[in-house]
Amino acid sequence: MLALIDRRQRRRAGLRLPVSLLAFTIVTDQLTKAVAERFLAHSGDLNVWGGLVTFSLVKNYEGFLGIVRGLPQSLQFFFLYVCVTVLLVACLFYLFFLRRPNPRYDLPLSLVTGGGLSNLLDRLLHDGGVTDFVMLAAGKLHTGIFNLADVYILAGSFVFGFLFFSRSGK
Repeated sequence: MLALIDRRQRRRAGLRLPVSLLAFTIVTDQLTKAVAERFLAHSGDLNVWGGLVTFSLVKNYEGFLGIVRGLPQSLQFFFLYVCVTVLLVACLFYLFFLRRPNPRYDLPLSLVTGGGLSNLLDRLLHDGGVTDFVMLAAGKLHTGIFNLADVYILAGSFVFGFLFFSRSGK
């Protein structure tokens, strides 16, 4: 009986990081999108730090870097809703239901999953559009317009890749 209780306590403790990061990423992303919508909808673009950062409100219907631009509506739906949902469910299953002896991927996978969930939530709540509002520029180089969820997804992906390949090299 004590072994069962101890196992449950360890399992709950192992869920704290993923649950906390999922909540943090979704809440902070949704909050920054709400702030951007409130302030940028009426003021227009805002350049700061000599144009290094531009805040510009955009609804993105085409996915990251316009990946589904030009595709038929049915394929856009398939990629932006079906594929994304399947991938997010797989990530959630991994985080919450698979027994993992080493939780080294929990942090990056939680960032990627939280960012993905937040963008999917945005898409579901705003008729297919995700709120983007930040662009970085240095001279003629610039990013596309993105949001905090995109930052979480990219950061989590880079950390995941680093952990995966650093482990493979041993």
